Amino acid sequence: MTRSTSSATSLDAGFIRKVLFIAAVIVGMALLWKLATVLLLAFAAVIIAVLVRSLADPIRDRTGLSTGLSIAVAAVAILAVLSGSAWLFGSTISNQVATLADRLPASLAELETRIATLPFGDQLASRLDGAGSTSSLQGMVGQVGGYVMTVVGAGANLLLVVFAGLFFAVQPERMRDGLLMLAPRGPREPLREAANESGRALRLWLLGTLADMTVVGVLTGIGTALIGLPSPVALGLFAGLAAFVPIVGPIVSVVPAVLLALDQGPEMILWVIVVYFVVQQIESNLIYPFIQKRAVNLPPVLTLFGVLGLGTLFGPLGVMFASPLLVVGLVWVKLLYVRNTLGEDVSLPG
Repeated sequence: MTRSTSSATSLDAGFIRKVLFIAAVIVGMALLWKLATVLLLAFAAVIIAVLVRSLADPIRDRTGLSTGLSIAVAAVAILAVLSGSAWLFGSTISNQVATLADRLPASLAELETRIATLPFGDQLASRLDGAGSTSSLQGMVGQVGGYVMTVVGAGANLLLVVFAGLFFAVQPERMRDGLLMLAPRGPREPLREAANESGRALRLWLLGTLADMTVVGVLTGIGTALIGLPSPVALGLFAGLAAFVPIVGPIVSVVPAVLLALDQGPEMILWVIVVYFVVQQIESNLIYPFIQKRAVNLPPVLTLFGVLGLGTLFGPLGVMFASPLLVVGLVWVKLLYVRNTLGEDVSLPG
């Protein structure tokens, strides 16, 4: 009787531990879901840290400076480049961005006129006109306040990400090992290797992506200038920034150029499409394959569904960071599952 009672007690204790473990897992997953935006911002800080260390490590190796001083020099160098670019091209960019902002409403009006000539265009045009009614404008006044708060919040998040990235860059090993302390002793070493290799892959991807963005921006600016489209520098800058997001970025970048070309006739629209098509062909067939070869070979279909899936789950931040998240995730899957679990050989980036 005593033995059966103790056995039942042991079973009850084991069952309770399992229930508590499952409950803890569910609560942890719910907290991670609630903190998804914070985690994505932390990942953005990691990208900043990788960028700074990509410049600081060669400075340290060649000059013998300490890691902290090398990071300070790298941060000052990045700030100097940005400030110098703003001083050289700031007036041109600001003027062209202002011109672009002034011309786009007229281009939208031209688009509305053209839509009215299409079948069922009157209904579409009336809806566009309804957007300018008094009641709609009153509703838009409330939206403007929301947009202003969004911009202010985005600026605060950007500053937070930059400063957090600098802190991460100073002692990345301490941050990594602190997180690994939460894992059991057994898998710590494989997790440490996966973290190191994903950081290396992320560095290669980031450097290649920055080169890709620069080439796309320069080629777009030159192409739009050659065909006589207004604000070529602003359009090139927008196209270069949009190139950070694969698949979605190139589609979005062509919209302002097409709107500007509306009031110059179908021939200009055709030339705009040709310019952006040529730039994207150069980017997709010459530049991007080199980036993928040096970093992680992400299949285009995986990138497409990754952008769609993460965008659906996390909104604009998910779309923005889909590609680097896939890079890190693929490295972890290769090392922790394909190699360590299945015993297969894997190829790492670089």
